[in-house]
Amino acid sequence: MTAGLHRTLRDDILALWTAAAIDPTVPVYWRTDDFEPLPDPSTVPHFFRNEVSFGREKVMAFGGGNGKNLKAQFGSVVMRLFTARALGSEDVALDLMSAGLAAFRSKRITADALGNDLSFVGDGSGFDQGQTEDGNWFMRGSLMVYEYRFLG
Repeated sequence: MTAGLHRTLRDDILALWTAAAIDPTVPVYWRTDDFEPLPDPSTVPHFFRNEVSFGREKVMAFGGGNGKNLKAQFGSVVMRLFTARALGSEDVALDLMSAGLAAFRSKRITADALGNDLSFVGDGSGFDQGQTEDGNWFMRGSLMVYEYRFLG
C-alpha cells in the first residue's frame, strides 16, 4: 500500500525531529508508541510524548483538473514533556522543551519525496498541565502549527 497524505506528512515531521538530534538519552514516544503505565521516574527523569494533529484542509488554487488543485493541510505538532517531580529542578526540562521547539520553529521543507511543501512558519503556543494523576510527573506542553501544501 502506498503511503497516503497523512502518513507522508507525519513521516516528514518525524524526519525533522530526528534531524534535530535532541538529547538521545531522553525517550520520545509518538502517538503510535503510546504505552501505559508511564515510565518509572526513578530511571527516566524526562520523556516526550508527542503527536501530529491534523486540522482543516483548504483549496489554495485551482489547477488543470482532477487531482491538480493546490491544497493545504493545516495542523500541529503537540509536544508534551514530562519531568520527574523528584528532580527538584526544571532547568533541563526547559532546555529540552526549547530544543524540541527548535526542531520545527521557522522550518520549511521545500519539497518532500512527493514534491509537497511543509512549513512551520505560523504561530505556536505553550500549555502546562501540572502534575500527572499518579503525582510522579510534571508536564509542560507546546503546540507548533504547520501548513502542508500538496496537489490533490
